[in-house]
Amino acid sequence: TARVRAYELRDPSRGNLPAVDPGSHLKIPMRLPTGVMAVRQYSIASNPLRRDVYEIAVQREDGGSGGSRAVHDTYQVGTRIRLDLPMNHFGLHDDERPAVLIAGGIGITAIKSMAQALYARGGNFSLHYAGRSQADMAFSERLKQKFRTQASIYGAAEGNRLDVHRILSAAPKDAIIYVCGPDRLNRAVKNIAVKLDIP
Repeated sequence: TARVRAYELRDPSRGNLPAVDPGSHLKIPMRLPTGVMAVRQYSIASNPLRRDVYEIAVQREDGGSGGSRAVHDTYQVGTRIRLDLPMNHFGLHDDERPAVLIAGGIGITAIKSMAQALYARGGNFSLHYAGRSQADMAFSERLKQKFRTQASIYGAAEGNRLDVHRILSAAPKDAIIYVCGPDRLNRAVKNIAVKLDIP
């Protein structure tokens, strides 16, 4: 999109990368505009079954610490970086229970990898992705094409708002619910889950 840029990270020798689980992230090094070296965490958005590439997406924020600006302004094709192994603090369940995936804005990166993993294993899931407008929503077209029956896209500018209460009320009783997005969305999902007696 105008603000989100996707990056493909590959082994310089074109070998296989270490396997990752859905929801994994990488610590990406960068030099901030102040000259200070820093590290920021970015979710791996690519299909976890792929071993040739890790895809991340970085939304440029002109305020804040400057991490996203540093990536947008300095990372080019051919840039070499040294990374730690992927980490995962947002793992996907591995049993047959259905999943409800809820993403807001750039939070789609972690949720996208989960959707791809669930789709590959024939899992029962629904994907709900909200943003300011569909033109600003990274991967929205790709998700609509891949997950025709599972994905619902909500662009506020188009008058299509995500209704958390409706989504959680309609969720199967044994569903595992995942949410990644702005604090406001995360809090709304948690608060409504409590009201609906969803653990």
